[in-house]
Order: sequence, then structure tokens, then C-alpha cells
Amino acid sequence: MNKGDQRLDKSPDSEYVALLPAAGIGSRLPGRDSSKELLPFRDGSKDDRPVISHVLSCIQQAGIDNVIVVLRHGKQDIYDYLTSKEWQHINFVFKFTPGTSGVPETVALGLDEFQAQRILFGFPDILFEPRDAYIKLMRRLESTGADVVLGLFPTNSPGKMDMVDVNDDGHVSGIEIKPERTTLALTWILAAWQPSFSTYLCDLVQDNPARIAKLAANPGGSHLGHVFQLAMADGMLINSMSFEHGRSLDIGTPDDLHVASNWLDRND
Repeated sequence: MNKGDQRLDKSPDSEYVALLPAAGIGSRLPGRDSSKELLPFRDGSKDDRPVISHVLSCIQQAGIDNVIVVLRHGKQDIYDYLTSKEWQHINFVFKFTPGTSGVPETVALGLDEFQAQRILFGFPDILFEPRDAYIKLMRRLESTGADVVLGLFPTNSPGKMDMVDVNDDGHVSGIEIKPERTTLALTWILAAWQPSFSTYLCDLVQDNPARIAKLAANPGGSHLGHVFQLAMADGMLINSMSFEHGRSLDIGTPDDLHVASNWLDRND
């Protein structure tokens, strides 16, 4: 299949915008000179690439060229990289913040005037395969009528992730945030959602942040998984696309960053 065949046809009533949060301080990787989103990974036989380039390439493969990036003040290096010639074909919207209370507030800041469009969500410091995962999420969102579709991947580190419980038709029935023990095997890494969820999230962050804070009463702070939990409790439909033979890697710790240096050297 050529690159053009992998693109999802766009029409005025089904346009997507991608959203990437980069407002964190990267406290798990101290002592570095650059933002963690620009740390290198090995892309097959090619030279080292900034980690953020991976998710951007996958977004571009899905036919999306409008990307919102929420940046913490001081991450000038990310802004400089994304406004370089390499990415001149992508239309970036940058939102700057001195800091937020967590990912939900960061995402709400990014959504702002884009609540009427479908959203592709990803983390700029997480690698994943297959690369066409966004295309499959978009198709799933449009075929199921769900408010949200989560991209699920296997993980060996459930204590650091949001673990997702799904039934046979992909319906999400529960989410466990960084559980100490669990029987679940899949975590969400990517998401696609309808305007209904954007409005829900923004209203929740603005009008009832205490509901999120109550769920997030732990040292890890608030996560987008908490908003998904509340959305399900309030009757929103969350479906999923499982990539059980896929893989993902959060480069947020020194050990995982070492793995990222050879992420795509294998040929399978």
C-alpha cells in the first residue's frame, strides 16, 4: 500500500486537528540541556531523530496537517524546531502557558477555539507502532459513533500507565490509573474524539475542577484518564482500538531513553 492509500479522505464535515501537550517540566529526566520532546531516538537505519518527530510523522501519515501544540514557557527549543523548514508543511497553532495543574488543564487550553472539530491526541514523548494507528482510530471513531476512541497497546509497566478494561466489541468499561496491581494488559497511548468530548472536558476543567481533583488525590496529579473515568460515569461512550501486537515506549525515564536509542533498528 502506498502512502496515498493510507490517507483517510477528508471532507468539510469531518476535519481533524491534532493536539500535542508539551507543558510538563520533565522532572523524571534531570540534567539534560534540551526539552525531553527533542531527545533522540534511532529511526531504523536513519540518523537520530527528535522524539516528537515520530508522532508528527504519524499524524502527517493520517493526512492531518493542522496541529495544536501546548508549550510551557521556556521550551523555546521545541518552538524553534517545529517552525524550522523541516515542518513548514504543517500548520501549527502554539499555545503558551507558565504551567498547568495537569494534562486535563493543558488539553483544555489547547482545545479553546477548536472544540467544534474532531481531535487526534498524542503525547510528543511517546513512541508507538504501528505507524498507521491514527488512521485506524479515525475509522473506528466514525464507524462506532463513540465520543472517544482510545488506542490501546500492551505494556510491561502498568504501575506507570492508565490500564484499560474493554469488552469483546471494544467498549471501554473501566480505567485504572497507575495501579499497583492489576490483571489488565493494555494501556491507552493515543486517542481520537468528537466535539462532544472536547466540550465536556473544557466545561469540566472550567466549571468543576474539583471533580477531577477528587479522583486525582495522589502525588501523580491529574491525568486525562481521570476525565475519561468521569465521562463514562456521565454517560459518554468510550470505545477502543487494540494494537495487541503493537508496542509503545515513554522516553520519560533514563532507562527508557536508552531503549529509544535503538527503537526502530529492528526490521519486524
